[in-house]
Amino acid sequence: MGLADVPLLATVDRARLARLAAGAPARMVPAGAVLAVQGQPAVRLLVVETGGVVATRETAAGRRLRLGEFPAPCAVDKSAVLDGGGHTATWIARDRSRVRRLPAAEFIALLDDVPAARRHVLTLLARRVREQQDDLVLASFADATTRTAAWLVRAAASRGSRIVVPGGQAGLAEAIGMTRVSVNRALRTLAADGLVRVEPGAVVLLAPELLALRGNPDAASGSDVRR
Repeated sequence: MGLADVPLLATVDRARLARLAAGAPARMVPAGAVLAVQGQPAVRLLVVETGGVVATRETAAGRRLRLGEFPAPCAVDKSAVLDGGGHTATWIARDRSRVRRLPAAEFIALLDDVPAARRHVLTLLARRVREQQDDLVLASFADATTRTAAWLVRAAASRGSRIVVPGGQAGLAEAIGMTRVSVNRALRTLAADGLVRVEPGAVVLLAPELLALRGNPDAASGSDVRR
């Protein structure tokens, strides 16, 4: 995979891709490498050609929230480069990955010159706003089981019915901002209802439509969803 495989750059002509590649040499990084730190100036766009990255944030009390996982090929933290407000998260290599750092000026010029790239970014940002609104509702009104079900349904959209959970239940707890004990209880509840099967390091969706209903805070309130 190379720059042409990154969705943001899929419609960029070869000559421009070659210039971008020359100005942002690729390098291999090991799993666990910190690629950007929350709050530091986002003067370059992080482009991941192989492997993948994880976005995390930590509270003052030391609790970690896993904001998302992004498999290659991808370009991440676009909003931080656009608004100049510093990286929105700490970005860590999930696997051994090949990455490039595209200068902010090149990224902005690309959006000015390539309508398809501009639409791609606007669509992603709009989707993220919608997801954040949904997350706020879940965090404000939903119990642990509902929040766990909602996360599994969203993950299944890109990963299929068997969802490998990096970090196991502790990693899932970081992803939804709850404790590992709460997530363990939630998974046991969903398994008892016949909606999922829990495996070492993974969760298998057995009834996706019913799970989606359980992950809806309005529908799940006061309900007893079973197969």
